[in-house]
Parts: sequence; C-alpha cells; structure tokens
Amino acid sequence: MSTTAPSVLFVCVHNAGRSQMAAAFLTHLTQGRVQVRSAGSTPAETVNPAVVEAMKEVGIDISAEIPKVLTTEAVQASDVVITMGCGDACPFFPGKRYLDWRLDDPAGRGVAAVRPIRDEIETRIRTLIAEILPSAGPKTGWAAPRIVAMTPEHAAEVLAIYQFGIDEGQATFETTAPTWQQFDTVKLTSHRHVALDEAGRVLGWVAASPVSDRCVYSGVVEHSVYVHPDARNLGVGLALLHALVASTEQAGIWTIQSGIFPENLPSLALHARAGFRVIGIRERIGRHHGVWRDVTMIERRSPLIS
Repeated sequence: MSTTAPSVLFVCVHNAGRSQMAAAFLTHLTQGRVQVRSAGSTPAETVNPAVVEAMKEVGIDISAEIPKVLTTEAVQASDVVITMGCGDACPFFPGKRYLDWRLDDPAGRGVAAVRPIRDEIETRIRTLIAEILPSAGPKTGWAAPRIVAMTPEHAAEVLAIYQFGIDEGQATFETTAPTWQQFDTVKLTSHRHVALDEAGRVLGWVAASPVSDRCVYSGVVEHSVYVHPDARNLGVGLALLHALVASTEQAGIWTIQSGIFPENLPSLALHARAGFRVIGIRERIGRHHGVWRDVTMIERRSPLIS
C-alpha cells in the first residue's frame, strides 16, 4: 500500500451506476484522504438518472459526473482496484490489491430498486475505509456511539455543538446557542439523548419540545438533532434519531416533526433513513441573516400508536 494517500479505482462495465456510487461514497466519507477513481470498460454517456436520484437522497450529488473509460494507466496508479462484475476486462498488475464486489446492476431500474444497491455499497465502503485508513482519526473510527440520557454535565458540549451547527448557516434560524437554563426549560426531559465516544466525549445530541400545551397535541413533539463536525458520517445522527423514536413511542407520542432548510440535503437524507417523510414546504417563512428562507416540513408518524 502506498505510504501517501491510498488510491482506489472502481471498475464496472458502464461506469454509470455501481462504480460511481462507490466512488462518490468513498470521496464523501473520507473527504480527500483517499484518491478515488471510477471507470468503465464500455462506459455510458451519462449517469443513470435513478442512481443520481438515489444518491441525492443521501445528500450526495453526482449529476455532473461523466463516465470515464478504463485505462491501463488508471489501474497502474491505484493501490486498490475494485471490480464490479467485469474483472476480466481489468488489467492485472502484481502487488496491487484486487477485489470483486458482486452487486446487482442498477441499469434499467427505478429508484426503489437502486436504494438497496446503494445501501449495500455504502456498507462495503465503510468497511473498506476502516481497512485502508486504520489510523485516520475519529472520522474513520467505526465504534458505535453510546447513547445515554442528556444531563447537566453534558451542557457545555451540547451547547458548543449547537453553536457549530448555527455557525454553518444551514441548521436553524437561530444565530446564537441558548443558555443551558433556556435549553433546559423548553426541552422535554424524557426525550433528550447524547451520543458519547469511548472517552465519554459528546459527539451529538437530540432533544424534543412540545408543539402546544393543548391536550389534543399531547402526542406531537418537535425535535432537533445536531452532530459535531468531526463525528459526521459515522452513524451518530441515525443512532440519536433511533433513540428519540424509542423514547417517544414508549411515552405514547405519535408524531415527531421538524423543519429543515431545503439546502440541508444531508439532514433531509438522514431523516428519510429514520422514517421521516416530507409533508410540504413553507416558502419564505422567515429571514435568516437578511435573506428569506424556505423550510421543508418533515414528520414521522409512529406505526405503533393508533
């Protein structure tokens, strides 16, 4: 393996589906720490539209990608070569690591059929990252976070993560994180959770507030979920949402709702995976730093509470 950034080449016949999803996931999850290429033995002219749509659902846009033809030079320049059903078309060079991933071909399929292929590719990519970047730091550490109830001892880290999200400009209309007293007053005690790493550091948090004091809305809450920038793409957000769903369902709450800026594609993708659906868009609902912003309204209705 190279002593510099490792390089990976994904190869499939048309380079318009499986290999480009794999390349996009690896690029996205490693943020430049791996040199990524994709190619096809007989590449199509454009990427499969269903593949583009499926990747947009998880916050990755590959609509501008152009399928590339497989070359001997690309194979020579790569440390790891991963073929997807076209190994015979790929030149062999001693000393390189070759893998063959047997995956269904998304060609001619709709988005619903592409999703499980996409998710299988993501799983394999995460395993690959752990193998080729074993000491790359917290972004590639795959130990599952520990989800516990949020307590005042977590306050400073929770509010710091809140401020990180605010500063990025796509999470909320708020411009400054509240004090702990303000936070504690509006968030329901039974539905606050934090994700901790092995050292007990807070990686992210989720909390919910009632939407109304009218008894008819007693089973409806509005939630927020924030993940530290260094802990993203590790499953922290999904684990937190699962914890929130579990605690709210146990309490008889039937609807969790929230509003997300349409530009915040990673958050929309995360919530889709957790079972949330888009119910509409509130256009120009508020000003954010002097700019009118739309808000996508989402909700999760519990299938367990009738």
